[in-house]
Order: sequence, then C-alpha cells, then structure tokens
Amino acid sequence: MCVAALFTIKCAVMWQLKDHILLQQDAGLDTSVYLKLTQQVMAGDIALGPGLYFVSPLYIYVAASILAVADSVIWLRLVQIVFGTASVALIWWCGREWAGSRAAWCAAGLASLTGLFTFYEALLLQAAIDPFLTSLALAALTAALTRSRWTWFLAAGAAFGIQSLNRPNILIAAAGLIVLLLLSRRSRGAAAMVAGLLLALAPVTIRNGLVADDWSPLSSHGGLNFYIGNNPAADGTYVMIPSITPSIVGQQQDARRVAELAVGHELDDAGISSHFYRSALQWIREHPWPAARLFARKLVYVFNSAHLSLNYSYPFYAYDADTALRALAVGPWLLIPLGLTGVASLAWTRRDGAFCIWAAFIPLYAVAVAAFFVSERYRLPLLVPLCVASGAALDSFSSALASRRWRRVGALLGLIGLLGLGANWPLGLDDARAEERTRMAERSAMLNRLDDAEAWTAKAEEIHPTPGVVHFRVGRALAVRGRPVAALSHLQEAARLDPDRPETSYALGQALMDAGRASEAVPHLRRALKAGVRPDLAGFDLARALDAAGDRQSALQVQQDVKPAHKDDAASWYQMGQLAQQWGDSRLAARYYGEAVSAAPGAFDLRQRLGLMLALLGDFEAAVRELERAVKLNPSDATARLNLAVACAQLGRTNDARVQAREALRLDPGYVKARELLKALEK
Repeated sequence: MCVAALFTIKCAVMWQLKDHILLQQDAGLDTSVYLKLTQQVMAGDIALGPGLYFVSPLYIYVAASILAVADSVIWLRLVQIVFGTASVALIWWCGREWAGSRAAWCAAGLASLTGLFTFYEALLLQAAIDPFLTSLALAALTAALTRSRWTWFLAAGAAFGIQSLNRPNILIAAAGLIVLLLLSRRSRGAAAMVAGLLLALAPVTIRNGLVADDWSPLSSHGGLNFYIGNNPAADGTYVMIPSITPSIVGQQQDARRVAELAVGHELDDAGISSHFYRSALQWIREHPWPAARLFARKLVYVFNSAHLSLNYSYPFYAYDADTALRALAVGPWLLIPLGLTGVASLAWTRRDGAFCIWAAFIPLYAVAVAAFFVSERYRLPLLVPLCVASGAALDSFSSALASRRWRRVGALLGLIGLLGLGANWPLGLDDARAEERTRMAERSAMLNRLDDAEAWTAKAEEIHPTPGVVHFRVGRALAVRGRPVAALSHLQEAARLDPDRPETSYALGQALMDAGRASEAVPHLRRALKAGVRPDLAGFDLARALDAAGDRQSALQVQQDVKPAHKDDAASWYQMGQLAQQWGDSRLAARYYGEAVSAAPGAFDLRQRLGLMLALLGDFEAAVRELERAVKLNPSDATARLNLAVACAQLGRTNDARVQAREALRLDPGYVKARELLKALEK
C-alpha cells in the first residue's frame, strides 16, 4: 500500500511536468543533448566515437535501453519513477540495518516526501537515476559492513563503479571508503571493493582505449568542470568561462578551441581535459589562501539548504508551475540538520566502527563536490544517506522523549537547532526562479504564445535583478520568430532600463531594420559596431541599413571593412558578396566570393558566382578557370555551361564556346539564350 501511494505521488508529479514547455526534448540545455546522444546509440552508433565521452555515459545507455523497448519518453520517465520508488525501499532497508525498524520507516517517510528526489526523477537528465544508484551502492555497503562477506564488498564496489559512470565525483568518495576499510583492517573487503570498482569501470575503459586510445574510465569534461570551480573568477557555483558557451555542445567545441589556442597545437580529448586541470592547479598553487577560502565556501554551500540551480530551478517547478511538488516539503533544509544529528547519534551508540565507515560517505562525497563546483543536482546523492540518518535521529528523539531522558532530548534538540541554523543561514544565493520565468517568456514567444510571453515577462521582471535583461531576451526571441513589431516594445524598454548595454542596441537596430525603419536603425547599429558587438554581423547590418536609408556611399565604406568572425565562414562571405553584387560593386563582390571559395572550395554556386564577377570585371581568363571548375562540380547545370561558353567566346576560344553552348542546349532543350549564342557563334 505504501509503495503504491509513493508511486502514485511520483506519477502525479511526472504527469504535471511531462508537457511543460521548458522540459521538452527540443527545449535545449542538457536534456536535448542527452536525448540526441541516446538517439545516436539507438541508431547504431554504440560507441559514440570518436574520442572520449564528453558527458557521463551511463544515463545515455540506460535511456537507450528503455526507449528501445518502448519508444516513448513517457515510458522512460515511468521507469525512472520505478527506480525512485525502489530507492526509497533501499533507504528503508539501510535504516533498518543501522537503526531498527522504526528508524527505517521514518527514513522512508522522509525520502518519500523529499521533493528533490521526485523532481529529478521526472526529468530527462542523468540526475534522474542518481538517488537509485546511490541508495543501491549504500545498501550493498551496508550489507558488506554488517555481514562481513567479501561478495558484498565486491557488489558495493561494482555499485559505486556503475554510479561513477553517471556521477564521476563518486569515484573520490569510493576511494576514500576503500582507504577507511584498509585503516580499519578490513583489507579483504577493501580488495573486493577495488575489484568490483574495476569490474564496473572496465567496459568504458576498454571503449576509451579502443575508440580514443586512452585507457581511462573517465569522460573528458572533468578538467573543464574542475577549472570552472577553481579559477580567479570562481565563486563556488557554476560561473561562465569567457569564450566558452554555457552549454554541453558549446563547452565541447569551445573547450577544444580555447585549450589549443593556449598551448599552440592540436590536442586530443584527454589533452584538453588535462590542460584545464593544469590551469586550475596552477592557480591553486599560486594562490593557496584564496583557493582554501574558496574550498571552504564550497563546503558551506554543500551543507546549506540554498537551491543552487543548474539548468532547472526546483523552486520554480514547485511553486511557479504549481505542481504537487509543493506538498513534498522535505528537503535539505530539514535533512541536513536532522541527518547530521542522526549520524552523530548512531556513531555514539554504535561503537563497532562499521557505521562510521558507511557514514563517511557523507563528508567524502561533500569534499568530492566541493573540489569542483556546487550545484543542487550534484549534491543530490548526499540526501540519500542523510535520509537514513534522519530516520535514526527521529527514532532516537522519540525514544528519549518516551523514556523521559530530558538531558538527551535537550542535547538532540540543541544539536538539531544549531545545525539547522547553519544549514538554513541565508547566503543570498540565486535560486534561478527569475531565470526560469525569463526562459518561460522566451519559450512562449518562440511558440507564438504571445499572451503567455507577456504574462511571464511581467512575472520575471518582478524578481529579476536586472529587468532590462528580461525585456532584451524576450524581444530577441520575438525578433527571431519573425515578429519585429512586437519585439520593438521589449527592446526599447530594455534600452531604457539598460542604456549602456550595446547588445541591446544591436538587437534593437536589427528589429527596426526588419520592421522597415532603416533610418532609425542606423544609430543603434553604429553604436553596436563601435562597441565591438559582433563586428561582422553588426557591420553587415549597418551597411544594409545605410543602403536602405539611401546612403549607398556610406554603406559601401562600411561594407569594405566588414569581415566574418571566422575566415572559414563561407556562408557569411557569400552573403556579403551578394550584397556587394546587389549594389553593383563587382570588384568588392569578387573579393568576397573569392574568400567564400577559399573557405568552401567544393561549393558549385560559389565558383559560378566568382566566375561571373570576374567576367564582369573583364578578367576572362580567371573567369574561365572558375567556371570550368564549377562545371566539373556540377556537370548537369545548363546555366554554368552557358556562362562558360560566353567567357570562352570572349577569349576567342570559339570551338570551346560551341561545345559548352551545345551541351547547355542538350541539358535544357528550351534554353533560348544557349540557342542564340550558338547562332551568333556560327556567324
């Protein structure tokens, strides 16, 4: 009955969140990346090569296995809820083994009412299976320590190894537990645990060796995460690194570019990760006291109840989204003081040392999180042992109260109160509700739900520290969706609230251009270009605006200085060439088309455009060369054949011109211009 009730509650939350517009497969962030990788595995790319995994791989294969049976994310979420329900049962079992039946039921009750567990189990994210994997590993360790059988130690090592493939920090905690086993003269258990750990890590290690020539069990994003948490600008939470896009795909691409630029040569995946590890360690060595203070701050964050969002804000989905999570009120605010009190109580009453080894997972994993940076989903595994210990604390308190041991009651209350004060001390950290409201406004705008977009904009503006950013992002989303008029009101408000933000000037200039108000767009685009905001795009748009406003001379002057952000951006060179051609500047157009051909030498249309511009400039020999290459790239294009025929005729190569004109007419029997050229050549 209890299991059915728990499963029903979790299903209700899942059902409320399954259609939420920020939690869909195409909503971006980590969910989209994990599902894309899952689809690659299902399509046959089992190894996901080349190179090391950039993200922890376990969830990808779990999701692929489930979706292979039932191709529906609803089923994936349901299986995750089954895992979550099983984790509560495992917490109950651990509680019974360490503190008795009453403590076990208290622990299970607290776990059932812990909203964070249910929330993450409803998401399409690796954190969805963290509670289950943690409770499974700790249950195996419990059996190993209470029964002293090497097979259970082997199982515990395997469980921790499997979990480390989903949450790599676990390896640090598992290594610490093995050291404690050795120190407590449980060498046989330690050896078995090491064997289990290596056994679980073997598949990924072998895959990395074969696919990436790197016999490591780890993914390649560890170095970047370590640097994010340990650098001069680090504050203990996720902080954007300059030049690295804050997304999984952006990090994967930009980390390589930044690392290779720093060392001056190409790097493999392991080399990129090592570069960031070395950079962080160098900062720690050179600034030991700031690094120590930062580490201490991160430990405080680990044991504080503040919601440190990474991608998804739990308070938003609990309260703004008005879900059943509101009723699942147990969280770190209660589990941290209650759980630490329970650890102290059990450690005092159980003097065999076994529980202390088991409970050491809490500080060991806390250190493992603080070594990098702190977020809510990274510290989720801590709540599992804290639930077990919280049940023991409640049992100890009720026993002391029933037996009227007032001194013990007072000691327990005092400790809970003191720890509660520390755990709930307001640190002024952002719970990301404002960010989620802003994302709701953006997403609603992208989905053409304009009334919803306006409503969420107003809600975000109420609590956002910089309301101008809200209007800027919503205005930009409306502009991208092709609604420049609707975008203008938001971008103008953003410019009023943040007059010194050049990005707003650029977006406002673009929207004015799209709304047909080119003259008004010019000063905004000039300001953006002067401030260095996307000089390639801002310059291009400014040139277009000046031309549309009737000032072609100024437009040409601006256009001559415009360059794409990346020299190999053939599409941007092509667009600039088209604009110059439209303005009648064949020389400038030929220059841009030439750059485009250099960036994409196999592009037929670029070759043909360049050939035409060279012909207009009178350089027929160069024109023939380019047009001959264009014909080789696309022999069945009649227009390219005719253009080549005309250029050959201009050079006096009459026979070549006839051959190309006849071929053009063969490809397109109704091609009037080809027939006319042939007649002219016969004369």
